[in-house]
Amino acid sequence: MNYFEFLLQWYNWPYLVAGLLAIASFFKHGAVDGPGRKLGSWLGIQRVSGRVLLRVFTVALVVVGLTLNGGIHDYWPAKQVRGFLPVLLIAGVFALLLTRSIGRLFERQFPEIKAVGWGSPDLGGREGRVVSGVVSPDYKAGRAHVMMEDGTLHTVLCKTVEGEISYGAIVILGEYDSSDGRYFVKEAGSEDIERDGER
Repeated sequence: MNYFEFLLQWYNWPYLVAGLLAIASFFKHGAVDGPGRKLGSWLGIQRVSGRVLLRVFTVALVVVGLTLNGGIHDYWPAKQVRGFLPVLLIAGVFALLLTRSIGRLFERQFPEIKAVGWGSPDLGGREGRVVSGVVSPDYKAGRAHVMMEDGTLHTVLCKTVEGEISYGAIVILGEYDSSDGRYFVKEAGSEDIERDGER
């Protein structure tokens, strides 16, 4: 039996369907976003696109399921039919665990953006990430991104009291300076922000 014939065996059909869903997730966004969001809700992941979660789940299911079935086919062919449900169960559990782990990583690092904002003056105390090359007292284009709980990504101008903060650093927004529209920021875990000469 060649590999193509192996793929068409009935015990591989669930993984072929999962593969088709994974492909569909690149084209039919609306059709797969709903099931993906339900999967995310069940796994406790809210701020990641449903199609991304479904894509991760289906690809993991395909890879694990076909790998296990291929191993049984090569080494224990007589057990292929009896191994169908155990393989499906193992592949499903592994795919769920992998989807949950990757979903949480995406939720932390790449949350879904539902709206954008620019320069809001009421974000003091929130955490952001530096997205300009540097933030310093003199660099006028220092910027940070602040992600809100509702999926709104705010871009704000910022500066430090002294010293520089490099790209990618996590910062806490302090006082908003209305004279130049920039926030004073500090690196997360550093000393409190103090505006030079005012405290």
